[in-house]
Amino acid sequence: MKQRLKDFDWISVGFAGIWLVFLAHPLSRVLTNPTYSPVVKLLGASLILLFCFIYLLSYGANSLLPATNQLIRTLGWTLLLLLPALGLTFLFGPWLLYVSSYLVAVWAFQMPPRVGLPVGALIAFISAFCIFLWFPHTYSAGVLGTLLGSGFVLMMAYLVAQCEKRSAHRQELLHAKLSEDIARDVHDILGHSLTIIKIKAELAVALAQTQPERAHHEMHQVAQLSSTALAEARAAVTRIKSPSLAGELEAARRALETAQIKAHLPTAEIAQTVGTNETLFSWVLREAITNVVRHSNASDCWVSLSPKHIEISDNGPHTQIQAGNGLTGLAQRVEEAGGTLRITTDGRTRVLVSMMDFSPTTANHQPTTANHQP
Repeated sequence: MKQRLKDFDWISVGFAGIWLVFLAHPLSRVLTNPTYSPVVKLLGASLILLFCFIYLLSYGANSLLPATNQLIRTLGWTLLLLLPALGLTFLFGPWLLYVSSYLVAVWAFQMPPRVGLPVGALIAFISAFCIFLWFPHTYSAGVLGTLLGSGFVLMMAYLVAQCEKRSAHRQELLHAKLSEDIARDVHDILGHSLTIIKIKAELAVALAQTQPERAHHEMHQVAQLSSTALAEARAAVTRIKSPSLAGELEAARRALETAQIKAHLPTAEIAQTVGTNETLFSWVLREAITNVVRHSNASDCWVSLSPKHIEISDNGPHTQIQAGNGLTGLAQRVEEAGGTLRITTDGRTRVLVSMMDFSPTTANHQPTTANHQP
């Protein structure tokens, strides 16, 4: 019992409690009606408050009722709500007009849509039918409002369910993409780097007696490849822990430092200013840093960032960028996103992505960087 109350859902209670304001009018009518005795008024107010308490409790501590499944539990809360509702109907007349929408809401929001929506609609029509049988003089005046209120509740529950369904679908796609990224990282690290390390290590062993200098060269390459693989593995772990541009920057820092390349990166606060370009810039940064770690032989790497631009540069030896250097498809993806890509090797290798054409008003705009680039 204590554990169930400890997990009280105040947020759900807040959303559900907003609608109880509509009971203020019938409550005031009970308290101000001169034909009711003080005892009847007190009893009526107590029943209304009891109904509100049970209604809020069904949202905040739904599991408080012991039941084998949610269907039985929701039925139990409905029966509890019917006790004060029927008492009010007995004392003051067709109070089902006021409370039936709340009974509908219990089913519509606390049960899966395939069950909650039909049962909620059934409750609305049963309430209208009961009013027609026992209170025909108020039927035409009140039943329309009852049905409209219940219909509004059902429509809101349906829309909420659709939003939750779409959100769950997006989460599934996100998890699938994350799984693909992890699989690609593992394949690149284990399938590419470790395979080459194995081949070169075996070659070094074979050449150790006959060509010791070449064997030494091969072992030196094994050490370099091992460092690169370690850098990529650490970057992959960081990326998984923080799948965002800020996380990608931290992954880049770890990869560069492991590869003994000094990293000059913008702060995480700057990374939060790129807005809708975050996904594209994360992908560009990842591909460019992978290229730097694997192929640049650089000692320093700079990353500049602004809401519309990202630039990655290094001071490695001047080499011609090859499609196989991890940048395959980068230009096409940037172009599809509405941007432009420039890769230059004049003194240093630069990868610049711009999400707008340079114009007289933006030509002098410089991306924000963590350190001054010489």
